[in-house]
Amino acid sequence: MDCPVCKCPNPAGATHCNMCYEVFNRSAAQTYLQLIRRKRRKSESADPEPEAVIKSQRVVAETRNFLSEIDWGGIARQGVLVARRYWRWAAAGAGLIVTWMFISFLFSASLWYHLLGKKLLYAYPEKETTQYLVGMKQHIKIWSERQGRLDTPMEDVKSDEMGNVMFASTAGKVTRTVHLHVREWIQVLTDAAGSTSHTIAKDHPSLAGARLLLSKKGNILERHYVLAPRLGKSIPFLTPRFPKGSVRHGKTWDEDIEWLDAYDDWLINWSGTLHWTAGELEDCGTDTCVKLTYTADLKPRLRKSPEWAGQAATSAQGEASSEGQVLFDASHRRLVGNLFSYDGLLRIPISKLERIPWELRVGRRVKGPGEIMIRFENKIDVRKN
Repeated sequence: MDCPVCKCPNPAGATHCNMCYEVFNRSAAQTYLQLIRRKRRKSESADPEPEAVIKSQRVVAETRNFLSEIDWGGIARQGVLVARRYWRWAAAGAGLIVTWMFISFLFSASLWYHLLGKKLLYAYPEKETTQYLVGMKQHIKIWSERQGRLDTPMEDVKSDEMGNVMFASTAGKVTRTVHLHVREWIQVLTDAAGSTSHTIAKDHPSLAGARLLLSKKGNILERHYVLAPRLGKSIPFLTPRFPKGSVRHGKTWDEDIEWLDAYDDWLINWSGTLHWTAGELEDCGTDTCVKLTYTADLKPRLRKSPEWAGQAATSAQGEASSEGQVLFDASHRRLVGNLFSYDGLLRIPISKLERIPWELRVGRRVKGPGEIMIRFENKIDVRKN
């Protein structure tokens, strides 16, 4: 049947409409009552909505009445009397605040550093030793190439070394001598076989002692040390050279440098120039330090090759990108920290690739010239204990 309201067709025997849910088979009275209710709902929904009443009008009126009752003239007169009575104290307080701000600015370490600079000198106590912690991280990958193509991978080694370096000072008539020695040195190696750690003996050639010669004021006059990949490498970073006189913000200078790196059995002699720039003052603990930054122009030289290479490899080529940062406490005349990192790629020409031993080779042996490639990532971190 069709619904009498929405005219929607419904199956025979349905009790209500499937579309509008109109109930079928009502009595005449029920149908009339349903029509009355429907008309009433339509008439109520058509009534206009009442206008919105702004309830905040009463709050605004109360606020205006409250403000009108305040004796603003009396408050102003009372304020004038208080100002006349205590103006000297107020002026004195304002003067003290301005004076304190001016004195703080006048005695600011940053102000005088920019105007006059600071002298970067060294001072080591005689009655006690000074200790520094030296950390060295290195990651090297070594492989060989033939005509620009991979020949064989050889090594992939990571090393993490840490040592304590002691400074002992002795005063002379004109100069001061500072002796450096290693208290302990630990090495952790990680390769394809796993990780191993061991202590380097104090009498190892790479831990040979060093000696500094300082002027009475604290400038470095001479550095005497053995060119070695541990303590000898650390000396230029433990005791960088600074210009004589005051160093102001933005000042630049150069320093010659040289050290030795061991990449497996390949010894590389790095030499070049550090380009220094004086930066801002920074907090370092309870003190204030001068921040110095530097970069390095480095050139490699093959110092020693593995026994299996013999005279087949005699030179090294390559470049390194680097950056460094130093914190120096000029007040206590000591180095607080020095962090230097450098990485790059070395090419070592070799006339006979067949010299590569079987334990380092993957695949068949080849003959002829090629190159030994060494990709390196190095970091040295020096900190005052």
